[in-house]
Amino acid sequence: MRIGVNCFLLQSDLGGAKQYFLSLFRYLLASTSGNEYVFFYFLQNIEELSKVISLENNDNAILLKSQSDIKKYLDIIDVYFCPFGSLSPRPLPLPTIVTLADIQEVYHPEFFSRYSLLARAYHYRGSTKMADRVITVSCFSKKSIIEHHDLPDKKVVVAYHCVDERFYRAQQIARQPAQSLPQKYIFYPANYWQHKNHDLLLRAIQWVRVEKQIIVHLVLTGFSQKNGYPTEDKILEYNVSDQVHQLGYISVEEIAYLYLHAQLMVFPSIFEGFGIPLVEAMAVGCPILAASKTSLPEIGEDCACYFDPFSVEDLGQNIIKLLDDKELRNNLILCGHKRAQRFSATIMAENHLRAFDEACQAYSVTRFIWLRWFYKYFHATRILINFSWDILRGRC
Repeated sequence: MRIGVNCFLLQSDLGGAKQYFLSLFRYLLASTSGNEYVFFYFLQNIEELSKVISLENNDNAILLKSQSDIKKYLDIIDVYFCPFGSLSPRPLPLPTIVTLADIQEVYHPEFFSRYSLLARAYHYRGSTKMADRVITVSCFSKKSIIEHHDLPDKKVVVAYHCVDERFYRAQQIARQPAQSLPQKYIFYPANYWQHKNHDLLLRAIQWVRVEKQIIVHLVLTGFSQKNGYPTEDKILEYNVSDQVHQLGYISVEEIAYLYLHAQLMVFPSIFEGFGIPLVEAMAVGCPILAASKTSLPEIGEDCACYFDPFSVEDLGQNIIKLLDDKELRNNLILCGHKRAQRFSATIMAENHLRAFDEACQAYSVTRFIWLRWFYKYFHATRILINFSWDILRGRC
């Protein structure tokens, strides 16, 4: 089976989605499944895609100018796969699969512009409706997508993400960052998106210092984001400049070092479709303190401690509790090592192969004709009407 892959959104700053793509195709290309993969790529994809395949003189790597050009190559593929949330172009006269990690915009529209909300409503729901199978990253996300996109249960396949295999060899590959680090610290690896809830964490370490007279150092990694959380300003506002150490973007080897030497990893995000840092921390052997919402309890289970991500005091108390209880931290590390094995590239790839096969069985020419001549236009009209109505009611 020849599977066409749309690489359009693959870029270095894509975060967990980039790692998902790289891990998945490193495994699939090395497997003996008998499938062949044709990568449709664009100029912005070259750096990252080159980490998976050689692009020179490769008949299975096709450089394009626009996604619509993919239609010219449908005769050379049997199945079409879009791994980054949107099925484009759509619909197509062959089995199609899309990966959609989550639908955060349904739960937190306040984090998105009107244009982003409209684009997500149009592309995400349109994609899940027109695809033959939808792959997502957790049971939480599956339930959300089924409910809000009105899909049958069998159409959505859960494939847990895996982490970079180097995290399982952290002791061998870890490298200390060039920046100076405090002797003891807690660690939060996340880009500065609003939903990552950095504000609660900054206020919590301030609360611990003021209320308990305990100084907790915090190490942050990640990118600043347009319309994201104003980290620098808030660090100054909360008077925690001497406690917060920002490292920016660093390598896997350096992140492994931070996990190895951190007292614990804190993950206060209020929305996660998966939460890959939890698996990274478990693989390395770092105790986890995570928010008790969305997918995080599903991923961490009993191998993490949890707190209310809307309560500064609850987070502060749990930080103190975990820092004071060495036995609890050791138990979390032992439990985490075992659980991390469940998030492997093998299992992730097997679930993708199952979705590819199921898409082939589900595809029909009749359904394609219906999607092309009716649903495509019906969906666009409905989205515009609903969005206009929401604006009039002040909901977005």
